[in-house]
Amino acid sequence: MSFNKEDLLVNIKRQAKRLSKLLTIPLGQAQEGVSICLYGCDSYSDLLVKIKAESFDNPLVALSALSPNSEIFLVKILASHLDGIIGNFAKKFPGSNINEEMVVSLFGLSFSEFKLKIST
Repeated sequence: MSFNKEDLLVNIKRQAKRLSKLLTIPLGQAQEGVSICLYGCDSYSDLLVKIKAESFDNPLVALSALSPNSEIFLVKILASHLDGIIGNFAKKFPGSNINEEMVVSLFGLSFSEFKLKIST
């Protein structure tokens, strides 16, 4: 796990690309969606400012470090906010039927891997 700014930015870009493919939407729209729905930021540029300023006052911004090899506490942050995140995506992308498995996949985790990690 790394909280290096560049690593976090790479993770966010990967998440946006996954969302873009998942919903078949343009990358720019996916970047805004990830920023607003996943991280609770006002926009993609707002998320970038927070990452570059290392402003982790919002615990969801810490999820930018979440990847398959992450510490368990990041997986548990995601688990505790999953319902709200799904609700945010449903508002931003009506009819997309975003579910837990889809959100978890944005982080490069399989749903079974996620379930196993939160059960420990």
